[in-house]
Amino acid sequence: IYNDLYIHMIRAGEASGAMEVVLERLADLMEKQARLKAKILGALMYPLIMALVGMGLMGFLLVSVVPKVTKIFEDVKATLPLPTRLLIGLSHAIGDYWYLFLLLGVGLFFGLRRYLRTARGKSVYDRTVLRVPIFGKLFRMVEISRLSRTLSTLLGSGVNLLNALEIVKRILQNSLFVQALEETRVSVREGEPLAEPLRRSQQFPPVVIHMIAIGEKTGDLERMLGRVADNYDQQVDNLVGTLTTLLEPIMILVMGGVVSFIVMSILLPILQLNQLGA
Repeated sequence: IYNDLYIHMIRAGEASGAMEVVLERLADLMEKQARLKAKILGALMYPLIMALVGMGLMGFLLVSVVPKVTKIFEDVKATLPLPTRLLIGLSHAIGDYWYLFLLLGVGLFFGLRRYLRTARGKSVYDRTVLRVPIFGKLFRMVEISRLSRTLSTLLGSGVNLLNALEIVKRILQNSLFVQALEETRVSVREGEPLAEPLRRSQQFPPVVIHMIAIGEKTGDLERMLGRVADNYDQQVDNLVGTLTTLLEPIMILVMGGVVSFIVMSILLPILQLNQLGA
């Protein structure tokens, strides 16, 4: 039921006689991680819902509305505008072969899901996610915040650095950070400072490396890691707020563009027919 983070912190609390402090830190850590997760899900939920609604609306228009409206163009011998021909073709394809699209979608979903469960697939996905504009930066900040907060809490609870790195490695989501932390653990065990292998991994911004190096030199690594986590939590809050503000008008523009394309595809041949009749 309880993961390694709980077990090692409780064990450290028992050994140090500071169980109350350790449990308090553990509760704070869980609450902060839960709030961070809720913010990320909240930022992603709105565009996801809007995308699903938009796809449903477009599907309804193409399957139910467009075929009825475009019947008036069947007897027209004049060449229809390109947007109208594209719309009619897309409508017929979805209406006649919807089951193929459904099977293709299901097959892609399960095939991609199976591929992502492999080590290579997970690595490709994690690397791609970090390169996505804006969202890649957000995911990187979340991982750094989670790593710094957990490592700070473990060190402050009396867990030694090597064990703390092993525990943190198991709670990270991105395999690139997991690999970086494993290499860091090996280097630290051989006597190297923590900041150097983290710098070589190229997964951490210079400011994070600098603050960790200062923490090691001053013997205050726990507090420095906590400040890194606080800083990145604030950056995540700001970025999530910005994304939430920007995504709403962007999604409205996209949906408006799709509907406008359908409407114009229907109106163009009508206007063309009126001109021919005149």
